[in-house]
Order: sequence, then structure tokens, then C-alpha cells
Amino acid sequence: MLAAMKTDFPTFRFALNSRGVLQRAVAPLVAGAALICSPLAVAQTALNDRAIVLGVLAAEFALQEGDLATAAATYSEMARRSRDAKVSERAVELLLRARRSDEAKEIVAIWQASDSASPRANQIALALALNSNDEVGALKAVSNAVAFPADMRGAAILDLSRQIAQHKNRDFAVRMASVFTETQPDLAESHYALSIASTGTDYSRINDALISIDRALAIKPNWPQAVAVKARLLQASDEKATSRRSGKAGADSLKVLEDAVAANSESRELKLMLARAKFDDGKFAEARKLFLDLSDDGTEDGEEMKLSATLAAFSAQDWETAETEFNAAIAEERGDVGAIRYYLGRISEARKRWAEAAERYAKVQKTGNGDRYWESQLRLAGALASDKRTLQALSHLQTLTPTTPREKSTYAQTESIIWREAGDNVKALASLDRAIAADEKDMDLLYESAMLADRIGDQAESEKRLRKVLAAAPDRPDANNALGYALADRGEKLPEARALIEKAHKAAPDDPAILDSMGWIAFREGRLDEAERFLRLSLAKFEDGEIAAHLGEVLWAQGRKDEARTIWRAQLVKQPDSEILKKTMQRLDP
Repeated sequence: MLAAMKTDFPTFRFALNSRGVLQRAVAPLVAGAALICSPLAVAQTALNDRAIVLGVLAAEFALQEGDLATAAATYSEMARRSRDAKVSERAVELLLRARRSDEAKEIVAIWQASDSASPRANQIALALALNSNDEVGALKAVSNAVAFPADMRGAAILDLSRQIAQHKNRDFAVRMASVFTETQPDLAESHYALSIASTGTDYSRINDALISIDRALAIKPNWPQAVAVKARLLQASDEKATSRRSGKAGADSLKVLEDAVAANSESRELKLMLARAKFDDGKFAEARKLFLDLSDDGTEDGEEMKLSATLAAFSAQDWETAETEFNAAIAEERGDVGAIRYYLGRISEARKRWAEAAERYAKVQKTGNGDRYWESQLRLAGALASDKRTLQALSHLQTLTPTTPREKSTYAQTESIIWREAGDNVKALASLDRAIAADEKDMDLLYESAMLADRIGDQAESEKRLRKVLAAAPDRPDANNALGYALADRGEKLPEARALIEKAHKAAPDDPAILDSMGWIAFREGRLDEAERFLRLSLAKFEDGEIAAHLGEVLWAQGRKDEARTIWRAQLVKQPDSEILKKTMQRLDP
């Protein structure tokens, strides 16, 4: 089965904000990581040395005049002369803003000598060392952390662990974190650091990371940060094992969170993690209940939790509940009104109330989330087209000016869909071709154009475009399936057709369109029992006229004509406009 042409308008996937396992380390040289430190306070710490006081004031005056270079140089000199922690701290801030990292490293050393237990000085020292590939300096910063006072040690290790996890050299990251586990094996933070250092941001050493995070949890049971890491590791492990990239949490990952919540029912952080994980896993009713519980506990983010619960109802397609709660949020001035109006528009679309959808999308203002505004404008045009107001839909599109590659692509797709809704596939293809001419690397547009070329009967052009897509993305399931099905349907190059369809099926074994193709190639090759099995699976997953036509044809070939007629007629009641179903019935049972 050729993958169905997308009849929905371009969408940007919504996901609840989720806490990543590995927070990005503070960028070592980002300007503006300001230290709150007045010049007077700095001067007062510098042993009341008149020259230091005058130097600090001169530096601050230079800074007020916009002369960052002079201010940084003056503070740097004052730090060397005073050996004072506060002066050094301010000097490092300005040197980083001025992008003078080598000099900043020198002054950080003075700062650390003046205040050996300064977590921030140690963080910056590590960042500068990693930024310059100074392994000796990085190991020194790591060793400094384990020499901090006992009550500060765990937090210091935790702070450095985030930078270590971001380091590209995984072996060296593990070496750094191993300093913690070797010298402080009784601290949960040490094993946490080794876990995230082992796996980094790409989950490359999952088994090692799981061993370390389990040790952290043995020392500090139900520690939310460690629970989150373990849940993410189990999710990544499951994805790698099954080649699945659905974004779902996975049974093992959810169980870790559920067990942690059961053992520590007072932990709001764990409950929130579980709610988000259940949402991501598609368990919207369970997620909604958790969000509602969190909204009633008197915390500051109660309104956010209420909206999250409403979004869970929306995702569960409980339109009545979601619409009522979104309207209440607008009336009570809660949340982002633009986002709420956007979701109200989506609800109207789902209910096929096109005029209402267009009205709601028109109220989304160009503030905050630019993607949401842009999508709302495209969906407004789509709603007008679905309401049979094609000229008005096209007129609205002409008021928009796409600027980014993403906007140009979604604009072209929307214009194409409008023409398709109007029954003009030639103009729909022309819309896509204009966008492809501007960006020949957009394989999504090229794939969509191949489907349209097939629709207008230009099978050679469709095949040419699909082969171009596969040359750029050989593992793409939809393109493999589309080309394989097209060849099978024409009875051409059946061995190649089977290879393409089987490749698609291996990548997406539950896709009903691909299951249909598996059945159709089996039918073309004369394996009727296998064809029936795949087609019944496909129809059970997605009731569609084309699949029903195929299944009926297989049954007809087996001599089971009454069964075929029953399937055709039942589907025709549900899909009276299915051309392929009507043509199949007329051809075989006139």
C-alpha cells in the first residue's frame, strides 16, 4: 500500500517539558555569567590597600564607559597584586566576557589559592581546562572537589559531574569521574558522576552507567536525580535493543519511577517525573490523574499542573473535557493564552467544526512561541480549505511570508494540501515543486511530491523521485514501502519489490500500510495464505478501503467470494468514497 497522502496540516509535535538526565554544563566562556559583586565590596576585601581600591574603581569606571578590555586588564592586575578572592572572582568574570581564557585560567588559580573551598572557582577551572583540552588542569579541578569540607563535597562533585558528562572524550570523562569513586566511594554523588560520565549524552556505555547508578541508589535510595538517570538509561537500553525510537518511556523505565514513588510518596519531584513519563508513554489518563494531584498540593506551579492535566485530556482525545478546561483557563487568565487558543483550534479541527477552528486560530497572536503562531496560520488556511473556502484559504496563505527552511517547507505542504482538497493534484504538485526548487535537500517534500506524481498517473516520475529519496536516505521505511508497493502493484521487478517492502517491514513492523504491502507482494507472487494473513493484520489495525479491496481480492482468488463481498460491503458503508474499493468490486463482481 502506498502510504496515504497526509491530509492533516503540518504540525509541530507537542511534548510536556521534561527534565533531561544530563543537564548541560555551564558553558565555560559564556559572556554574562555575572557574579554579583559591587566595586565597593570588592575594594573592602582587598586589605584596604589604597592602590587596590583605586584600581578597582578605575576598572569599574572603564566598564561603565563600555571599555571592557581596560576593565578586564585592570581587574586582572589588581587580582595579581591583592591575591584577594573577591577581586579575582570579578577579574575572571570580566576576562571571560572579554574571551581572554588563558588569562582567566591564571586568575582562577589565584582565586582558588585565596579560597580553596569555592565551588564556583573550581567549576570555572574545570570548564577552562576542558575547553583547552588541558587534562592535567581538569584532573586537578576534579581532585580539588574531593578535598572540599565534608558538608560541601557531595554538591561540589554533583556540579562538576555535569561538565564531565558533556566532555566528548568518553574515556577521559570516565577517568575524571573515577577520581570521585576511588576517593569517595561512600558518596552517592560519586557513583552518580561516574554513571553520567560513562554514558555521556549519547548513551554509549549503558551497562556501565546502570551499574554505577544502582550503586548511587543503594547509598541514597529514591534520590530523584538518580532515579531520573536510571529511568532514562533503561529507556535508552530498550530503544537500542528494539531499534525503537518512539520516545516512549518503556516498561522498565516506568517501573523504576513507580517503585520510587511508592517508596517515597512525599517526593513531589518523583511524582512529577512519573507524570511526565506516563504522558510520554501515551498513558494519558494516568498522567492526568497525577497532574491533577500535583495541582492540588498548594505549590507555586499548581496552575501549570492544571494545564498539563488538560493537555493530557487533549492528547487522550477527550475533547469535551479539554475544551471546557481550556475555556476556563482563558476566562481565569491562566497560562499562555496563545497556546490555549491554538489547542482549542485543534479541538475544533478534530470535531470538523472548520469555521470555529479558523476563528480560534486567527486569535493566536505573534508573541512567545513563533512556531505555534506559524502553525496556527497554516492551520487557519487548512480549516478554510476544509470548509470549502479554497480562494479564501489561498488568499490567507498569500499574506504569510515564510523565512526559515522549516517555514518554507510547511508553507508549501499546506498550499499543496489546499489544492489537493480542491481536487487539483496538478497544482498541488506544482506547489511542492516550487519549494523543492528552493531546497533540493528536503526529502520530505520530495517524498510527498512522488506520492502526488503517482496520483496524477505519472508512475515513471513517481518512481524516479522515490529512488532519489532512497539514494539520500536508504533506510527510510515510507519510501522503501512506497516504491516496493508501486512495483508490486504493477507486477514489475517483484524480487526488488519484495526486498524493499521487507526492509520497510523490518523497520516498522506494525505499520498498517507496510503490512498491506507485505500482503500485496505475497498475492502477486501467488502465496495466498501469507497474503491473507498480512492483509487481515493490516485491516485490523486500520480500516481502509484499499486494504479491504486487497483482502477481498485475495479471498476471491481463493474462491471465497461470499467472504470477499462481506468485507467489501462492510467497508463501503464506512468509506463510500473509496474509489479503489468501488473499482475492485466492479472489476471482480460486476
